[in-house]
Amino acid sequence: MRSQMRIVVLIFLLAAMATAQIPGVAVNESAGWAFTSPYARAPGGRAVTGMPYSAQRATVRVQVLADGTRITQANDKETIYRDSQGRTRTERIAPQGPDVPSGTPDSIASIDILDPANGIHYMLNPRNHTARELSAPRGVVPQAFPAPPPPPANARPAFFSPNQVVESQKPRPEVTHESLGTRTLEGVLASGNRTTTAYPVGFVGNDRPFSETTEIWTSTDLGMIVLMKISDPRTGDTTTAMTNISRAEPDPSLFQVPPDYQITNPR
Repeated sequence: MRSQMRIVVLIFLLAAMATAQIPGVAVNESAGWAFTSPYARAPGGRAVTGMPYSAQRATVRVQVLADGTRITQANDKETIYRDSQGRTRTERIAPQGPDVPSGTPDSIASIDILDPANGIHYMLNPRNHTARELSAPRGVVPQAFPAPPPPPANARPAFFSPNQVVESQKPRPEVTHESLGTRTLEGVLASGNRTTTAYPVGFVGNDRPFSETTEIWTSTDLGMIVLMKISDPRTGDTTTAMTNISRAEPDPSLFQVPPDYQITNPR
């Protein structure tokens, strides 16, 4: 559970960092969202306008144990839509259990609809046909995980333990960045970057150095990440990919609450 939470947080942070480097993205400065999928938003949670698309997103995690056992998890799936106004719809697919026959259609577990122009966030439950209507802040949303301010030069805590002294003397990881150029993925041109973090001996109790790598491919034309690969010997390999990308304008009805849904908690 801890490793899965770590992967979710890392994907969220890296997605925000990657989109922050996208040039030429049409951004609606007056609309920001705390809950928008990182695959459908611009830096700081701002809505992307003028770049409609629809696609499927899937995450596959592969871990190989010491005895050679290979564990593959592929239950994280979404269908994402974005229209020219910057409205988004994210359908999260319910994972299928081991007793579900092969070929059974996927079912939608939940739906998020974000309307930046009107400041509305709908959370739909397809099982009981209810929708929660929430107000969403406009403008740039603060970072979900803000970095603490750096301490003053030569700062020293008033009280510290021997463990803190030892911690400060640990060798720090080395981070390198590499441009991977451009390539076409799912019919869209994407630019790639690879970040490698090398951990020295003893940083996390390890008796030898090891590295983790993160590879991100971003489409400038669509203002979104189309492929992300994270390789970490502690948690395995995690690949998140966008597939079946269509640049056609989605049906406007997708961004409205169906008439047979009961809206609760109205603004």
